[in-house]
Amino acid sequence: MLCLQRSGGSPWLCAKLYQINILWHNSEGTTIFFRTKKNMHNENLKKNKIRLISLLSFAIGFLDAFFIYVLSTYFSAVSGTNNVGVFYFLGYSIVLITLFYLQPLIRLMGKVRILYLCLGITICASAVLVSVTNPWVAMAMALVLIVSTNVTWVSLDILLESFSKDHYSGSIRGLYLTIMNLGLLAAPFLSLETLDRFNYEGIFLVLVFGYMIVFLVALLGFRTDNRVFQEKLRLSFTIKKMLGEKNLFRIYGVSFAMEFFYALMIIYTPLYLRSLEYSWSEIGTIFTIMLVPFVLLQYPLGILADHYFGEKEMLIVSIAIAALATLTLPFLGAGNIFAWALALFMTRVGIAGIEILRDSYFYKQIDGNDMDIIAFFRTTRPLANIFGATLSILVLLFLPLGSLFFFVAAVLFGSLVTAFYLNDTDSMRDRLKAVS
Repeated sequence: MLCLQRSGGSPWLCAKLYQINILWHNSEGTTIFFRTKKNMHNENLKKNKIRLISLLSFAIGFLDAFFIYVLSTYFSAVSGTNNVGVFYFLGYSIVLITLFYLQPLIRLMGKVRILYLCLGITICASAVLVSVTNPWVAMAMALVLIVSTNVTWVSLDILLESFSKDHYSGSIRGLYLTIMNLGLLAAPFLSLETLDRFNYEGIFLVLVFGYMIVFLVALLGFRTDNRVFQEKLRLSFTIKKMLGEKNLFRIYGVSFAMEFFYALMIIYTPLYLRSLEYSWSEIGTIFTIMLVPFVLLQYPLGILADHYFGEKEMLIVSIAIAALATLTLPFLGAGNIFAWALALFMTRVGIAGIEILRDSYFYKQIDGNDMDIIAFFRTTRPLANIFGATLSILVLLFLPLGSLFFFVAAVLFGSLVTAFYLNDTDSMRDRLKAVS
C-alpha cells in the first residue's frame, strides 16, 4: 500500500501501487505523480491474440510498404512539384491531432472498433484513388490514407500491449516487428514493378483487396475482445504522467529521431535516386536489400534485451551505426547500385536496432491500460513528419536534395546524447543475480 498525508491534518490517501497511478496535489499546489512499478503492471498474456496481431502486422506491413515508397512520387505527379513536404505536413498534422483525441475515441468505441474503423476508412480511400481523376480529390484521399494507416498501427500497438507481459516485451515486440518486416521486405520491389506496369491505379487496387482481407481477419479474430475503456483522462493528465518519468521522455526523444529518419528517408530517398537516374527496377532492388536487417536483427535483439543486456547499450550502438551510415549517403553519387544498397543496408542495421530496443524499453514502463501514454508516445511519428516536412521545404529552397541526409544524421547524433541518460532496464540475468 502507498499512503500519502497532506499537511494540515487532512486524511490519508492510500492506494495499491499495482492497481492505479496517482496524481496528488500537495498543500503548496505542487503535483506529485506516483507511477506503478513495472513489475506490478496489470497484464494478461494471450499468445493466440499475439499471433493474430503479428499476422495482421505482416499483412498491413506489406500493404503499408506497397504504397509508402511511391507516395512521394504520387504527390509529385499529381501536384507537379518535387517539393512534396507540404502534403506530408498536412497529413501528419491531422495524424497528430487524431492521436491526441484517440483515448476519448477508444473510451467511446473500444479498442477493437477503432481498428475496424481505421481499416474501413483505408479501404474506402484506396477505392477512390483507383479511379479518381480530380487532382484535389486524389491528394485529399492520399492524405486520408496517411492518417488512417498511422492510426491503424497505433491501435495494433494498444492491442498488442493488452495481451503482453513486461518481462517478455523484447521477445514479443521483436517477433512482432520481424513478422511485420517480412511483409515490408517483399513490398518495395513488387510495388515498383506494379507501378512500372499498371501505374498508380494498380498500387491502389492491391490496397483495396489487401485491406479487405485484413478487415475480415480482424473482424473474426477480435469479435469477442472489444472492451470500452471507462477511465476518462485529459491530455494534461497524460503529459503530467510523462513528466513524472524522465525515462519516458528520454525514449520519446530517441523515438522522435528515428521517426525523423523515416520521415525524410522514405520521402526523399526515392526522389534522390530518381534524380541520379536510377530506374524503378534498380531502386526496388536497392530497397529490398536495404530492408533485410529488419528481418534478421530485431527478434534476436529483443531476446538479448530481455535475457542478457537490457536495452541501453545496444540502443547507443544502434544510433551510432545509423547516424554514421547516413552521413555517407551524400557522397555516393550515381556510380554504383551496390554501394547504395550497402550504405542503405547499414542505415537500416542501426534503425532496426533502434526500433526494437525503443519498443522493448518503452513497453516495459507501461501496461495495456496506459492507452493514453501509448497514443501520446506514438505522436513522435506525426511530429517528426511535420518537423521534417517543414525543414525539407525550407532546405530545398536553398540547398540540393542530398543535403537533407546531413540533417538526418545530425538529429540522430542528438538522440545519441539522450540515450546515454536512460536508466537501463533489468534483464532476466540481472534479476537472477539479484536473488542469488
